Amino acid sequence: MRKYLYILLVIFPLAGFSQQKGVLNASLESNSQYYINDIAKNIRDKDFASNNYLDLSYRYGKFEAGGTFESYFPNPLLGFAIAYDDHGLTKKYVSYQSKKLNVRLGDFYEQFGGGLIYRSFRERDIGIDQSTFGVSVNYAPYDFLRFKAIAGKPNFYFDTQDVTLYGADAELNFDIKNTGLTLGFSALLKQEEFTNRRTTQHDNVKLYSGRLGLNFGNFNLNTEFAYKTPDANVLNLYSRSKGKALQISPSYSVKGFGINLNFRAVDNMQVLYERELDGNGDGRKDEDVFNYNMNYIPSIANIHSYNIYNIYTYQSKQNNEIGFNASVFYKFKKNSSLGGKYGTKLKLNSSVFYSQNDLENNEGKFLYWREKMLSEHGLQIEKKISKRYKLIAEYTYQEYNKFLVEDDIQGKELVYSHVFLADLLTKINKKHSVKTEFGFMSTKNDLGNWGSFLIEYANSKGFSVFVSDQYNFGEEEKHYYLFGAAYAHKKSRIALSYGETRDGYTCVGGVCKFLPGAKALSMNLSWKL
Repeated sequence: MRKYLYILLVIFPLAGFSQQKGVLNASLESNSQYYINDIAKNIRDKDFASNNYLDLSYRYGKFEAGGTFESYFPNPLLGFAIAYDDHGLTKKYVSYQSKKLNVRLGDFYEQFGGGLIYRSFRERDIGIDQSTFGVSVNYAPYDFLRFKAIAGKPNFYFDTQDVTLYGADAELNFDIKNTGLTLGFSALLKQEEFTNRRTTQHDNVKLYSGRLGLNFGNFNLNTEFAYKTPDANVLNLYSRSKGKALQISPSYSVKGFGINLNFRAVDNMQVLYERELDGNGDGRKDEDVFNYNMNYIPSIANIHSYNIYNIYTYQSKQNNEIGFNASVFYKFKKNSSLGGKYGTKLKLNSSVFYSQNDLENNEGKFLYWREKMLSEHGLQIEKKISKRYKLIAEYTYQEYNKFLVEDDIQGKELVYSHVFLADLLTKINKKHSVKTEFGFMSTKNDLGNWGSFLIEYANSKGFSVFVSDQYNFGEEEKHYYLFGAAYAHKKSRIALSYGETRDGYTCVGGVCKFLPGAKALSMNLSWKL
């Protein structure tokens, strides 16, 4: 591993002498924690953990080369698989890019369509990195026609897996009399030797998807259907069933009014790079399932940005889900009876998701509404009261099936909750502002009632400071307080915080991952050249 670092440190400084001909880009990110409580120490067996990334790239004309040096010393942060406990050069690549052709050799990220059959991507904040090592080609011979092709092996932390991927994607785009039409088709072949004797399974798994996009005036429609041949693995209980997924997303919008609908049904569509989850090569099932996922099926439920909602966070069930999310937006005009001087924004939202199948008993069928996993209905009002004050008020009613969503055997009853929230932004002047947030969740189920609080000060010079708390009024009767500060200047930023976080799901881009709670002193550094 170290030899790659030496090569990197030699090549890129030499490249810097030629910046009049090329462009050197560099960025550094460091996230560290010092753990205070014994629970975190027992998980990592050390007080200190740190994730560090140095990204470097050099572009000369149509050519580019780059890589990332990663170091997790002495251990990766909580929530990151212990397999990250290493250091070395990753995301190595060279590429050529012209107006019509883009070829990349080495590590790459790519996506076919909406990602129902293939998406390789990275979310560092929650420890997801699904890059592929091989070759990717993008070719657009005409403005209306585009091709993609990939071949390679999926990466697994600092190594590659014993799986080979071959895939292609084609897309047509037409504009006919103010009507936009998009047609796309994708195909992927996954080759992996199947050695488990519980069931018969062909080494090759084939995946296909077709998509349609329509844009007419204020109306938009996007739909995609995906299919895969049987792919018995540990997470679908070695099912020999074929996989299917259907997603339909229509929307309509005009000035001051909009409607969005997202419907999706998935059946046995969690595609794993490695069926046995044994990326460590030692027979031990790896705890980090997310880095085995080959496709992208994020949650389409309503996305919340407030702390009070992370008590019960819905995450998609890639093998067994049917449901929809619907939103209606309306803005009351300025100087109207309901709009007032500055106007008023109103949002209504509903999310309903059910399971389709009983995988353990092999019962159920596609497009069948079997058992409720989530039912959530909310109202949000956003009102600018004056030049200094803006208020957001929310009410949400939620029914959450903890047993089905989190696989929690203790949570077999639905959790019924009422959530109330107020968010007030105060502009002291043009350079200073204060954000105050209060939340309350009322429920007689699970751990009982919760409350949340946040106050944050920020100024125009890049400095901010905050204090927050979550408190359980029920069984735990415990505070989860957190306070910290941050400063940003040009392309650099530093943040410090101290406090305790609770066990729970953290979501980025619709992908939700369980992260263990900890009491810790945290520091985050970022810098760009």
